[in-house]
Amino acid sequence: MDFSRPLRVVTPTLEGDVLTLLARANESFTGRQLHRLLGRASEPGVRKAAERLAAQGIVMTRQVGKAKFYRLNRQHLAAPYVEGLADLRATLIDRLRGSLGDWEEPPLVAVLFGSAALGEATARSDLDLLLVRRRDVGEDSAVWQGQISKLGREATEWTGNDARILEYGEDELEDPAVVDLVENAIDHGIELFGPRGLLRRLLKGREG
Repeated sequence: MDFSRPLRVVTPTLEGDVLTLLARANESFTGRQLHRLLGRASEPGVRKAAERLAAQGIVMTRQVGKAKFYRLNRQHLAAPYVEGLADLRATLIDRLRGSLGDWEEPPLVAVLFGSAALGEATARSDLDLLLVRRRDVGEDSAVWQGQISKLGREATEWTGNDARILEYGEDELEDPAVVDLVENAIDHGIELFGPRGLLRRLLKGREG
């Protein structure tokens, strides 16, 4: 799944990009503004895409002087589905949190990081997940490993992206390579389970 262009799941055309932009905003845009915000295709192409959507009723138009403004018609029968597709990353985050919340042996902290957390993942990107294992859970725990396998399988099925789950015990955070990864998760990641700030406290504890 392309997180920056989620409607490509159902349509690879420019209309999908225009709908994504309009669904994520509560304002109207001119064709020129749409083109600038999308940063792709030509301005005439973007205008034509918006007009084709207007012909379907999913986009409303308003003329102000010489400028025509476009806005998502949220009363349209298709609007809830368009909004849902435009917000697939939030749906993924909710599902990941729900799955982790049901674990018999929960992690100390779980964070989504990398391009998916930034909303920049493409269909070829991995889903990067960082899990910190509690001290009372063994690395070879059948329950723990089963949970990780299930989460990875589910995340890939939900998105089509390969899930890359990195899991460390509390005592494994002193490795310099791990520190860099954890700091990235702290600065740019999204909390899935437990407070992300706990990662920083754990790192400081290692430094002390």
